[in-house]
Amino acid sequence: MGYVRTAGMSTAARRARRRAAMVIVAVLLGLLLVFGVALAYMQGWVTLPGGGGTSDEASVTSSAPVASVTPSEVSVNVYNAGGIAGAAGRAGEALRERGFAVATVANDPEGADVPGVAVVRHGATGIEEATLLRDSLPDGVELLEDARSSSSVDLVLGEQWQDLPAAGDAAATTEES
Repeated sequence: MGYVRTAGMSTAARRARRRAAMVIVAVLLGLLLVFGVALAYMQGWVTLPGGGGTSDEASVTSSAPVASVTPSEVSVNVYNAGGIAGAAGRAGEALRERGFAVATVANDPEGADVPGVAVVRHGATGIEEATLLRDSLPDGVELLEDARSSSSVDLVLGEQWQDLPAAGDAAATTEES
């Protein structure tokens, strides 16, 4: 009896169990760290080097171009090509309420046939004005470039045109959306 046994386990077995427990704890801490970094990346709190990710500020500025013209700078001719009596007059008044500079209200001098909602005719220099006008009108309005050299635009009402709501009603509808 030259040696004494302690608690029924050898020293080597205790060391092996302790080592296994430390490895398991290290693996779990590593997984927790990886999941934490993944969560922070997905939430946009951090970006990885060379990841090419964009911040929210960069995506807002790139997706929302700054308008360089205001409605008061847009000269609009409103023409009726849909055969609805008085439609051009009502549309012209609604555009004035929205701040557009309405120059002419009449039947379409070109006699165009517009089966859809409306067409915005513009020249090469009036693309921004035409886009601003189209964005303030209902869906289904098309842009059509012609040979004019001015930045004025023509709103040609078609057969499916429906009167615009009053300017206050349009703002309330936009805010509710």
